[in-house]
Amino acid sequence: MLILKKINNNVALAVGERRDEIVVFGRGIGFPEMPYELEDESVIQRTFVGVDESVAGVLAGISDEVLMAASDIADMAADALDCKLAPSLPFSLADHLQFAVSRDDESIVVANPLSHEVAFVYPREHEIGLKGIAIVQERTGVEIPEVEATSIALHIVNAEVDGMGSAQDMDLVMKSTSSIQAITEIVEAQLGIELDRTSYAYVRFVAHLRFLVRRLMRGGQKETENSSLFRQAARDFADAYCCASAINNYFIKAHNWSCSDEEMLYLMMHINRLRSS
Repeated sequence: MLILKKINNNVALAVGERRDEIVVFGRGIGFPEMPYELEDESVIQRTFVGVDESVAGVLAGISDEVLMAASDIADMAADALDCKLAPSLPFSLADHLQFAVSRDDESIVVANPLSHEVAFVYPREHEIGLKGIAIVQERTGVEIPEVEATSIALHIVNAEVDGMGSAQDMDLVMKSTSSIQAITEIVEAQLGIELDRTSYAYVRFVAHLRFLVRRLMRGGQKETENSSLFRQAARDFADAYCCASAINNYFIKAHNWSCSDEEMLYLMMHINRLRSS
């Protein structure tokens, strides 16, 4: 394997079997003069594919133990969620965990204001976050605070958004997380029911809201091709229309966003499913 560029003593950029650039981790890989041909590939402990060099650069100041913990958590998340995650997840997560481990040395605990919302909206990712704390302790010997489960979960959700895992996406995750909880409370108040967070209808509703928030946040709206159908549905399903209107009012007041007739129609469809689930 051709090793191209040192990132740190144990991490380097290399050329993969498909002639693409990959990041490899292994003891002493970064020591020899670059570039060089690695003859004994058994020293490679972990390989990361599809990672931009600029993202991989954050590893220069990250310990091997933290990197392996982050990689273990990312692998666990991919298996548990059965979805494609951004290749940058192990690195962005390692960057955060390195700070978390360092804060522990100084006995500093930083509260996360979204702890309740994240556990509420993303229970699977939060559960992975809790397990991730144990992985960090096993790999590094440091017991980071339980609140870090929220941060781990947010990094995982961010990696689910559109495969980029960028800072802009993290802002989206923060906004969508708080919005989803607020909207869930609006639906429950409007319909006078308690939603089953484990139901298929609710999971679909949350997925729809995540993409709706992303579209509204980026200034885009669905083309309105069904205004007449929306007006008819508003007459036929007055409760769902009132609920969708309350959600739209929330978006306007909280973020200065507004839903088109098309988006209101889709909200009403999901609300009707929630009521019958």
